[in-house]
This record gives sequence, C-alpha cells and structure tokens, in this order.
Amino acid sequence: MPNYDEVLVTGLFLLALTWESLAGIYRRHPRPIAEWLVDGLSFLQLPLIKGSIVLIVFGLATLLVPEMKNSLQELPFFLGFLLIFLPDDLSHYWLHRLAHEHPRLWGFHRTHHTPTVYQVSIAFRENWMWFWVMPGFWWTGFMVYLGLLEEALLSTAVIGAHNVWLHTGTHWDQRIYRKKSLRRFVALFEMLVNTPNLHRAHHGLGENGVPMGNYAQTLFIWDVIFGTATFNRGALPERYGTTNPESMKQSWYYNLWWPLFKKRVVSPKLQENESLGETSA
Repeated sequence: MPNYDEVLVTGLFLLALTWESLAGIYRRHPRPIAEWLVDGLSFLQLPLIKGSIVLIVFGLATLLVPEMKNSLQELPFFLGFLLIFLPDDLSHYWLHRLAHEHPRLWGFHRTHHTPTVYQVSIAFRENWMWFWVMPGFWWTGFMVYLGLLEEALLSTAVIGAHNVWLHTGTHWDQRIYRKKSLRRFVALFEMLVNTPNLHRAHHGLGENGVPMGNYAQTLFIWDVIFGTATFNRGALPERYGTTNPESMKQSWYYNLWWPLFKKRVVSPKLQENESLGETSA
C-alpha cells in the first residue's frame, strides 16, 4: 500500500498535467510519443528504485549497525524532519551542480535537460542511474531505519510536491513579477526557496538562460550561499534543451537506461565550447 507522500505527489502531478492540458500547453507545443514515454517511464521507475534503495539500506544497516535500529524514535518530530530534509536538499544541490560541471556525472542527469519544452511532465524525467546516485534516497532510507518514518514521509512529500510545482509550465507566475507591491516579498522569497521562475532559467538557453547555475532542489539559499544564484525577475529563457542538438535526438531507451545503451556523452561546459567552436568556424 503506498504511503501518503506517494499518493500526494502522484495526485498533484496528475492534477498539474490536467491543468496544463486544459490550458492548451500540449496543443501549442506538441511532442513526439517517445518523449512522453521517457517522462512516463521515468515517473514509474522512480518508486521502484527508491524502494530498492531502502531495502538495500535496511539490509546493510541490519548487518553493520543492528544496535542503531529505531535509536532516534524519541527525537522531536520537527528536529527529525530537519535531520532528513536539510542533508537531502544540500546533497542534491551539490550532486546537481557536479553533474553539470563534470562529464562523468553529466550522463546521469542529461535526460532531464533534453526536452525543448518546460512543463510538469518532465518533473521526474531522469535517467535511471540518477535515482541510484541521489544521496538523499540513501540518507532517508537510513533515517527510516533509525526510526524516523513519519518525518521521512513528510520530507519526501514536501520535496516531491515542490518538484511538481517547480516544473509547472503555464507561466502563471509572470503576473507576480509585474506587481510593484510584491517585488520585495518575491525577492526575499526567492533568496530562500526555489521557484518555477528560477528553475525555468536553469533549464533555459540563450538570453535569460542559466544552465550553469540555479542548481537548488527546494531551498534556493544553497545557490545564494555558494555563489551560483541568478535572479532574472520573471524573464523567460529564449529556448530550452541542451547546447548540443544531437543529445536531444537520442532514442527513448537511451535516455532512460544509459549506460546500458552506450553513446558518448558530453558535459554542458564542453557542449558550450563545441558550440562556440562551431560558430567561430
């Protein structure tokens, strides 16, 4: 039986898909069936991989530290939640940043950036290896072993629901940036929390695109602290995708299950250099 975090996130995901469909986004920006297949299978494989990680963590912990099982059960709920949420969110920032900066990690994350659209269907679109290397899944599994099940459910619900909201493609937030009375509040809010506008820029290329910044998952304060934050105040990117057009033409099964299906993968920085070289040539 699914936990409430899975029910909540799945419900919000389907609701957002319906909202975008009624808004005409999919009609105005049609995509090949193969692209939808990658999005859908990514969403379905996520709980399977996450569940497998939890089982592996429980098995290892039972063998290595059996005396620690349920040792944090008496911890106050809010402290337990922060103990799970903050390391998860911070580790995701660094994994995400390293994936954009280093070729060997870029292949795990590239699939999330290959769409030429920005809409909620891509919220959980990832290569299967990305889910396996996410530190937060392993950390959360260990915290559940230590007795913080309810805190873990809330943490995953918050992160998952925020991820759905983060990838909404209706541009509903554009009106907020035009209201002078809200500018100070929005500026402060974006210093702390990642928003669709900030993450849209991360997926973007060309003018107003920030492909090598805005790496945060939920809390944008990590980008502010580590110097990778760019605030574009609601300006939309020129386009979406990766700088290498060939990387957006791979088969659906390559996108989902690389490196089982191998092809040379180039990091975003190298792609930028290649594109500049081709332009100057």
